[in-house]
Amino acid sequence: MNTELTLHYAEAVVALATAEDALDAVEDELLAIARAVDGAEDLRQRLTDLQLPVAQRLAFIESDVLSAAHPATRSVMAMLIAADRVRSLTAIADEVARRVAAARQEELAEVRVAVELDEPRKAALKQALERATGRRLELKVIVDPSVVGGVRARIGDEIIDGSLLRRLADLRTRVGV
Repeated sequence: MNTELTLHYAEAVVALATAEDALDAVEDELLAIARAVDGAEDLRQRLTDLQLPVAQRLAFIESDVLSAAHPATRSVMAMLIAADRVRSLTAIADEVARRVAAARQEELAEVRVAVELDEPRKAALKQALERATGRRLELKVIVDPSVVGGVRARIGDEIIDGSLLRRLADLRTRVGV
């Protein structure tokens, strides 16, 4: 659920990234950082702990974690940490990705796979999902070890679950096990 404040921050991120001619990099990196923070309780705690001085929380920007990130991405993260918006990082990153996709007249498809896909496989997956949905899509691929074989995609409110676990569950239902 996006609050009005989250939407405003997403708009600010898009404006900053566009001004720096780094929209693609910021979009991709912000999504990756959001997923990493979601998956690391200790990191999330350090970035959201208001008992820590802002300077100490901002040290994350200069850490090895973000050393390879685009300077605009580091600026965005500094803004969000200083404004105590890290709790909304995932919602902001998702909204930025939606806005970028919409500007390209595409719809955002968040695709979870067990292992990293090379470019030809990403392109083939994109084509297959576009044929299945009848929509132009922008794929954001997330490596998620909990996806055992296959793919799980979320396009708006629609879920397409082609994972091996889902297929086994369907088979069990049909067989009556």
